[in-house]
Amino acid sequence: MSNSTLANCKRQLEAKLLELTDRAERIENRLSDPGGPDWKENAALHTNDEVLSALSDLTEHDIHEIKLALSRIDAGTYGTCVDCSRPITQARLSALPFTTQCVDCAQRH
Repeated sequence: MSNSTLANCKRQLEAKLLELTDRAERIENRLSDPGGPDWKENAALHTNDEVLSALSDLTEHDIHEIKLALSRIDAGTYGTCVDCSRPITQARLSALPFTTQCVDCAQRH
């Protein structure tokens, strides 16, 4: 992978990390809002808490995966399959920028 392609991947991952970090903060603020004294308003306010909680879990997972991908960039191993050590195609990295496996290895698991 060329240096410019790698730098572009890093910029995209960093931008996505900022976006997801902001999203996680907004979700956490929403989930920690106790609401007001009116129980009906609170019920309406917290109707989607289960969905928000699941979204928070997914967001935190993606944040973790992006941080790992950025670490792999810094270590010089980004874009290399962890199972077979072959290069991961640019198309796959574009679709799944924090993937650690090539298509062949991912299909085997």
